[in-house]
Amino acid sequence: MELRRKRAELSVALRKQARDEQLLKRRAMSPETETPVETEKVMTPEEILDELKSQDLTRKTNAARAARRMLSREQKPPISIMVNAGVIKPLVEALDHDECSDLQFEAAWALTNIASGTRQHTMAVVDGGAVPKLISLLGQGGVVGEQCAWALGNIAGDGPETRDMILNAGIMQALVPLLNAQTPTSQLRIAVWTYSNLCRNKNPLVQFDLVAPALPYISDLLEISDQDVLADSCWALSYLTDGPNERIEGVQTTRHLLPRLVSLLEHPAPAVATPALRALGNMLTGSDIQTDRCLDADCLKPISRLLSASPALSKEAAWACSNVFAGTAPQIQRAIDSGVLEPIARVLVHHDIKCQKEAAWAITNLCLGGTPEQLDAMLSCDILSPYCALLQARDHRAIIVVLDGLTHLLQAAAKYDQVRGMCIKLEEIGALDQIENLQQHENEQIYKKSIHILDSYFMEEEDASTQPAHDHEQYQFRTNDAAIHF
Repeated sequence: MELRRKRAELSVALRKQARDEQLLKRRAMSPETETPVETEKVMTPEEILDELKSQDLTRKTNAARAARRMLSREQKPPISIMVNAGVIKPLVEALDHDECSDLQFEAAWALTNIASGTRQHTMAVVDGGAVPKLISLLGQGGVVGEQCAWALGNIAGDGPETRDMILNAGIMQALVPLLNAQTPTSQLRIAVWTYSNLCRNKNPLVQFDLVAPALPYISDLLEISDQDVLADSCWALSYLTDGPNERIEGVQTTRHLLPRLVSLLEHPAPAVATPALRALGNMLTGSDIQTDRCLDADCLKPISRLLSASPALSKEAAWACSNVFAGTAPQIQRAIDSGVLEPIARVLVHHDIKCQKEAAWAITNLCLGGTPEQLDAMLSCDILSPYCALLQARDHRAIIVVLDGLTHLLQAAAKYDQVRGMCIKLEEIGALDQIENLQQHENEQIYKKSIHILDSYFMEEEDASTQPAHDHEQYQFRTNDAAIHF
């Protein structure tokens, strides 16, 4: 059974929500009202194209501005219409006019909004030759460079192909100097967001050595106050740690990065705490040494508190705990000493099935790897009853996780001559009835595991020592000596 569990999926809901918010910002409305003044003529796409081809810079700039305004509509911007009209080529050519920064700015903004559309729209910008020119202008800084960072961020966010294309074109040389606390806030936000998009996507993973040079700068940015910068910095770290241990090592050993990341688990904004917790949780899937580094950075106290936070944070915190409980006995003890068991029990009682399943993983891993004293600590927290209640869940995976945990627990009970007490306890809390019902379950894994538990530990023949004693018409089992102490 897999113990430390690297994320197989990209946590679609959280990431999609974050990306949707980011893309909306990339098409943020103009500082103007977006309604042309009455004296301005509203151009058609064909007229915009004609004016973009003009030799007059004023006419070119006005046309680029008209294109940008049209593409900045909040509802259903006509991206396909503009692309089909042929505006990309003259907009890309407009980026060459260093003598007119207004024209470059408007052209870059229009290209940004085109790149925020579908994959076909993004590739149209790439195929139009925009990437090298955008990177060149990015390195020049200023408002034009900021707008080019937006465009490149949208292109990078389209997928691994465009991400790698931009990296191989040399974007990091221009981007890294902007990842500095001294950079104006608006430019810094866009630069960090662009960097996070360069780190994302898993099939394939980004070439680590291409993005690693920015890590010392990202580490420094974890101490600033701007929430957007912190959130995007933490998402970048979460993407980079979602992979092999070598990548975790490169991130984790960056100077001052780990303690700064742990401190952000206490951030009041979920938009910051969520990616910080995801990055930390990814590190806990690493080697024992990498897990110890996280524990030495005192990550367990904030993780324990986050178990009682919102469902999204509680789920991530439970997943992080499950990876600690999959570790060595000293690591498990540090988790128990930090007080995570009681909030895990509350998750099993009060949260939704997604949170409960992650909490169940934590208990299952503890049942497998815990020492006798650690198993006693778990049982003393009244975890067993809500844990076994998941045997009635509709989620098949949750049932399997609990059955695996009970199998490990009964194996430990057998090792320490506590099977009788454990079986009586499971019967008292109704778990035995639930396991018996699972013999009829449609899922093959579930009914096989339930049958194995029943055949191995709940024997048909009745032990004489557990026969009920008849006393004044009351039956009582001799269970006074059945307290479970591993």
